[in-house]
Amino acid sequence: MRSMTTTKDTSRRSVVVTGAGGGLGLAIAERLAADSWQVVGVERSEVRARKFVERIGMHGKLVQGDVVDPDVLAEAVSRAEEVGPLTGWVNNAAVNRRGNLHEEIVSADVEAVFEVNLLAPFRGCGAAIRSFIANGIAGRIVNVSSIHATHAFPGFAAYDTAKGGINSLTRYVAVEYGPIGIRANAIAPGAIETEMLSRAIRDSADPDRERRDMAKLHPLERLGRPAEVAAVAAFLLSDEASFVSGQIVGVDGGASARAFRFESDPDPDAT
Repeated sequence: MRSMTTTKDTSRRSVVVTGAGGGLGLAIAERLAADSWQVVGVERSEVRARKFVERIGMHGKLVQGDVVDPDVLAEAVSRAEEVGPLTGWVNNAAVNRRGNLHEEIVSADVEAVFEVNLLAPFRGCGAAIRSFIANGIAGRIVNVSSIHATHAFPGFAAYDTAKGGINSLTRYVAVEYGPIGIRANAIAPGAIETEMLSRAIRDSADPDRERRDMAKLHPLERLGRPAEVAAVAAFLLSDEASFVSGQIVGVDGGASARAFRFESDPDPDAT
């Protein structure tokens, strides 16, 4: 393989972000645009696609389509290479379908989870790496994993399994392509207050209790903010993270640091 270089002209570098029209994807796209990246967003929803265009403006290009389609990913590579050297790639798009193993499994739901949450990032990594190699770019990949990748949650059989695969994919890319300068890392968020999570809380039987219980999954006892995940993505894509690769970075308010939740002492000064 040819020797790789790091893009020094940050005004021209481009990055692809999948699922870029809402939630974590839009927050990441906005942060990267603010950091002078040219952002190519991939988004299936027409409504979210318009939101991406409105929010990212002159720093963004949109590819509307489904991330499970290799042609859509190839188009994203082409659009990115038009606006600047493709230097970064963020696999963010994901779906969730609840289900376990002992009840009847809806095959279409399971297949959708694996196609969007694992197969699409697998193909996305491949598309990015081929571009990096062809153009001699020491590129950076960030995969959005989840706390579900390392901690099982009842009712999330396919989702937990697919996210576990994301962690393995990240380590593989880091090991296989590290010798030519390509870095790969993953972010494992806890409960982040995106539109989807807020809607789930609002539609629950007791929204106040649902929010409180979900917040208390984390030792910080609050929900995370999309901007907090975006900040970590920006760091991992930056030159400041030049020796960080193959890592799964938790952005989960400490949730993955403990084995179980216990009631806090109401008086921290008590002995």
